[in-house]
Amino acid sequence: MSKDHIFNRVIVFVGILSIFLFVQAFSLPFNKQSTEICHDQTDCKYLLTEDLRDRQYSRRPTRRQLCEFCRITMPLVRGLISRNKTDHIQDIATYICGQLKIADDTVCRMAIEAYQTSVFSVTRNTQLTSHEMCSLALGCSKIKNPIIAWNISLPDVPKPPVIPFRPPPPHAKKIRILQLSDIHIDFEYQPGSLADCEQPLCCRNISTSKSKTKTEESEAGFWGDYRNCDIPVWTVENMFKHIVKNEKFDFIYWTGDLPPHNIWNQTRNDQINAQEQLTRLFLKYFPDKIILPTLGNHEATPCNLFPTPTVKEDNIEWLYNVLAKEWTQTGLPSSFYDNIKNGAFYSIKMAPNFRVISLNTNYCPKENFWLFLNSTDPLGQLDWLVKILQQSENNNEKVHIIGHIDPSQCLESWSANYYRIVNRYESTIVGQIFGHSHKDEISLFYDLENTTRAVSVAYLGPSVTPLSFLNPSYRIYEVDGNYPMATWQILDHTTVYLNLTEANLYNVTKWKKEYSVREVFQLENLMPESWNDLLDKVLDDIDSEQANKLFRYYSKSSDRFPDCDAYCKRKLFCSFKQARSDNFIPC
Repeated sequence: MSKDHIFNRVIVFVGILSIFLFVQAFSLPFNKQSTEICHDQTDCKYLLTEDLRDRQYSRRPTRRQLCEFCRITMPLVRGLISRNKTDHIQDIATYICGQLKIADDTVCRMAIEAYQTSVFSVTRNTQLTSHEMCSLALGCSKIKNPIIAWNISLPDVPKPPVIPFRPPPPHAKKIRILQLSDIHIDFEYQPGSLADCEQPLCCRNISTSKSKTKTEESEAGFWGDYRNCDIPVWTVENMFKHIVKNEKFDFIYWTGDLPPHNIWNQTRNDQINAQEQLTRLFLKYFPDKIILPTLGNHEATPCNLFPTPTVKEDNIEWLYNVLAKEWTQTGLPSSFYDNIKNGAFYSIKMAPNFRVISLNTNYCPKENFWLFLNSTDPLGQLDWLVKILQQSENNNEKVHIIGHIDPSQCLESWSANYYRIVNRYESTIVGQIFGHSHKDEISLFYDLENTTRAVSVAYLGPSVTPLSFLNPSYRIYEVDGNYPMATWQILDHTTVYLNLTEANLYNVTKWKKEYSVREVFQLENLMPESWNDLLDKVLDDIDSEQANKLFRYYSKSSDRFPDCDAYCKRKLFCSFKQARSDNFIPC
């Protein structure tokens, strides 16, 4: 488990599961007796941490153990919050964070300070029981509470017959779409600084380690670093120069996540400044291109927290006001200004028979714990999506949906409702493109009645940032389009990457073609059934050349990506079949 992933687990539920979450992050077993003693005494930090430090850290607790521990701890935490004794929770959380060396003392303290107000507010005001909060956080059991378990209505219009895919004529027009995702520019990146540090984000002047001395091996490379580091601005500009010089494309899908991963120490001004600097870069290198953006979870501060309009204690208007200004400077019509301010999602007609829908997926994951108050179709976004898709079906339009977070990473009700929508409008939705994972992945959608028939595929494009153990990448999609009978289906995609080992060793940047998907996997087309057939083949022969290629491209041809054995690859490829967060498809 990467250090960044551990840290994210800590900050997501700090306060709600202050003690439990630290245990989960380090996969520690727990002692029920200790928590019972803690429940009966005022100060429990020493009792708990002494027990935790003495344990063997190699054994990973089961979900059942974690759920039990959460249910024991949650009433204590909620009781302290209800009595306004939140300093006690902060003290416990800060102490354990430092004792277990999740991060240094400064990072622990600042992260807890950043999140505690929102967490305490949610915990104090949610209608969920402690049992339901644990279930929502950990998947302990199904939740029937209507603020979590909900459905939207679909129009009472019969689904049109599904027409088999027909390849476009040989000389039919094609368009090319550039995808940029998860840039995470670190404007404080410092070559030669410590790349293997004790903070969740390294390669900065402030990166330190008490246990490691700086050597040539531990220093950050000039063009970027495989370890827990984001990408320097000069490498991003080098990539943009390469794209301008060498790529032909019609417009850009920018699928979100711009700021660096120093989420414990970000202000609203930091996030606004990052948006403004990216706009300047886009206008400098792509002045004549329409950029269709989506909103990443890192654009907010604190990270992941997007309050709904019903939340009185906080709001996200400060960010949406900035996005309305920046997004309309890089290609969106000025008429979209108010729509962006009201939720940062939109629909745009790009051709007479083609529309792009950009979703704000930050209202779907459990990491946005404002949803613990009410997760029912926040901002009415899915209901709006259905209306747009029905209009597109009526008008014979084809649609691409873009977003940041893949719906398989969303809360179950949001994910299942989106899955229903994709099923109903499978003839209208001909492309889905997301980001967020940093790796190169797909998510397959299957017929709800015939679960062996794949109906749609979502592409999770590779990141520009190398965090963690990855190469910087971008992607070009080739699409059948821009003529009267165009299908707007994705025909192929090509990924281009920078090998950081070579770039830093020779101080030369060579952006190279990594692969074209149809060529490498010998696919007749990129329809969902072709992807399903490929996954079935690699799952049947997990050590095959095709399986090894699929994993290599998943890890972006990294020199430093952790090894993955047969069990690991099987689990990974099975996840490609799960576009629903409840693992709807057997594998």
